[in-house]
Amino acid sequence: MLPTSIENLIQHFSSLPNIGQKTAERLVFYLLKKDKKTLSDFANTLLHIKDNIKNCSQCGQISENDLCSICSNSQRDHTIICVVAESSDVVPLEKSKEFNGVYHILNGVLNSIEGVTPDKLNIKNLENRINPPTPSLPVGKTGLRRASQNNIKEIILALNPTIEGETTNLYLTKLFKKFPHIKISKLARGLPQGADLEYADEITLANAFKGRTEI
Repeated sequence: MLPTSIENLIQHFSSLPNIGQKTAERLVFYLLKKDKKTLSDFANTLLHIKDNIKNCSQCGQISENDLCSICSNSQRDHTIICVVAESSDVVPLEKSKEFNGVYHILNGVLNSIEGVTPDKLNIKNLENRINPPTPSLPVGKTGLRRASQNNIKEIILALNPTIEGETTNLYLTKLFKKFPHIKISKLARGLPQGADLEYADEITLANAFKGRTEI
């Protein structure tokens, strides 16, 4: 029987995604071999992670600044937006080195069973990026909302090929088809049905970008 403090730590680790009981035990026993300063630094990093992390005001990606490193990069192609479900999906897509545009994080996908409706996702901000609201005009003046104000040329839907992901694809496609000058596409070959972007290799994702099809 292990000490209660060890058992509690093992339970915390095993509650993490893809960490089983055995892996959690190995992690805990590994940490036990480390000196107190190393453990203190590790604990402080965990404690303060929420203090230093915010969401990019433009795409919703996790960042330490108002704009993430991708949105603030002038070398990226800001006319192409790749829409993903979670911040973690950006990492494998960046590793593919095939995409040089910018991203938009939905913070989930539509799921009627779990009550995830469009208003609970980061969709309104995406609409504003594509079609910014018209500033208030003086009385007697008129103006048009121009979808081309941000010069967006293409929206790439890079959602996991699951039922929920495809449902979200259909919703977003219908939503943005009203902007005929914007090409709407989704990742193509290489991603099997039900696969997660997070676990796809770089070559598969690169091929999915190259073979993306217009919707």
